[in-house]
Amino acid sequence: MLDFLDHVTALPTNEATTLVIMLLAGLLILVFTVITGVPPMPTHRLVLPVMFDLIAGEKTPRIAYDLGCGWGRLAFALASRFPGAKVIGIELSPLPWLFCKVRQLVQRRPNLEIRYGNFLRMPLGDADLVFCYLMINAMRRLQAKLDQEVGDGTLVISNSFALQNWRAERIEVVPAAMSAWVYRYRVSADGSHHQVSNETP
Repeated sequence: MLDFLDHVTALPTNEATTLVIMLLAGLLILVFTVITGVPPMPTHRLVLPVMFDLIAGEKTPRIAYDLGCGWGRLAFALASRFPGAKVIGIELSPLPWLFCKVRQLVQRRPNLEIRYGNFLRMPLGDADLVFCYLMINAMRRLQAKLDQEVGDGTLVISNSFALQNWRAERIEVVPAAMSAWVYRYRVSADGSHHQVSNETP
């Protein structure tokens, strides 16, 4: 450790500053990955068109959410695809959230809102369409929230991780993206989407 500090202090000021900023940024991401249980991994570029294919032919949503929007790849693409919809990306990790806010200054999407915070503590009852790329424990908590809040006909598209007690309408596997599974669920007033399935997360 002392050798590392000696090496840092021996660097030119601008290089040392850059290194310290990068280390602090990495530490911040790590801390919030532990807090949320979900690393800010971007949606694979080959998974994105498959996710959009799962909503092809559906009516244009009024309000679409990207829960845990990370660096904004999906949220920005959603806003472009549905210019008449309000797209809301929610992110708790400060660095990806800040990246999205800066990105908005460069790639303006009038219909895109990036919110900072924990989506589990925010109301989602107005959603027509929900996208998520989370992890198993986060999906369990999200499932309970969706059961309580979203209405009949709401579509939920999940990248890689299933809602364990929901029945998927459709599943696509993307071999070129490490065989990622993409799930489409539709909330039904009669509760038929709650059928237990044997899908592999």
